[in-house]
Amino acid sequence: MNHSYYMKLRICLLLAIAAFSQGWAGDDEEMKDFIGGVYDGDGDFVVSGNVAVGASGAIIKSGDTYFTPHGVYRKSGNTYNSAGRTVVRAGNSFVGYDNSQVKAGNVFVGQTTAISSGSTIFRTSWASR
Repeated sequence: MNHSYYMKLRICLLLAIAAFSQGWAGDDEEMKDFIGGVYDGDGDFVVSGNVAVGASGAIIKSGDTYFTPHGVYRKSGNTYNSAGRTVVRAGNSFVGYDNSQVKAGNVFVGQTTAISSGSTIFRTSWASR
């Protein structure tokens, strides 16, 4: 095997890793948006791709379905549905019948406040203060 074969192999591996990591970055942002704008539980979470882990349990995203300690949420277009709740995303606003959240940069403000920093999202509700 010659030198150019190894160089081509390295370039292919680097491109594959870059494509894979970009997919995960999108999952991180989707997960942070879900936790900050939709999820009705408290706690801080560390996000990695399609999994978020916090003191109150884990949230796992599989396709358009979110498995949480408070039940299952299903995303359809811009709407998130669970057994007891529906939230619609309109731009940077998340609107439900009992709660609204607005996202400004890395901060979600409404009945709960969530701040996203790196791979961590800090979340506190007004009821817990």
